[in-house]
Amino acid sequence: MTWGIIGAMDSEVALLRDSMAVEKTEVISGLTYYIGTLCGQRVIVVCCSIGKVNAAICAQTLAAVFQVDRLVNVGVAGALDERLNIFDVVVSDKLCYHDADLDIFGRNPPFLSEYHADQGLVQLATRACSRISGSGFHCFVGNIVSGDRFVSENSEKRRIVEQFHPMCVEMEGAAVGHVAAANRVPFVVIRSMSDSADDNAGVSFDEFAPKAAEHSARIIMGILELA
Repeated sequence: MTWGIIGAMDSEVALLRDSMAVEKTEVISGLTYYIGTLCGQRVIVVCCSIGKVNAAICAQTLAAVFQVDRLVNVGVAGALDERLNIFDVVVSDKLCYHDADLDIFGRNPPFLSEYHADQGLVQLATRACSRISGSGFHCFVGNIVSGDRFVSENSEKRRIVEQFHPMCVEMEGAAVGHVAAANRVPFVVIRSMSDSADDNAGVSFDEFAPKAAEHSARIIMGILELA
């Protein structure tokens, strides 16, 4: 079994890349794929860069070229649910786009307006979270929305919450889920909270994103150890 692991920023995959035994690298569409083993598992780790299209390019390459058996998207997000604090983790249940006409998506191939994570991977992720002692964060399973902008205004946050009722917002997860569903590859998205997607999001993100990204990476390693 081969795991494809995607992060949007280098900080989200650096710990994984530095911890794995890299056998070789391949560059496709400008992205570097690190191929090797991590925690006893075959993995391909890649930084896709931010945004839905970049994430989709990367996920499709992992599915079609490398034919991975599992897709995991790891990184940080803005908290929307009032229960969430900085560094808390959301494991995806389902994902959708907050900046698209979902009705049109649902009426055209692959006829999906939302993308459901593999429940086996969701359970592995929650178990991995529970094994990280002294983590200082809580783990939730819930809905995640994605869009091609960094949400940093209270008004935009309210609109997204009222329309979609998600736990958090980010910029890549739904695209990874979209590609995974089209290729019938089981997937899960894991997000650690770096900000609250409000008027102070920019300051909070700069301060907390590196530590939040490290939490997400350690959860991935826990999943691989449990698999």
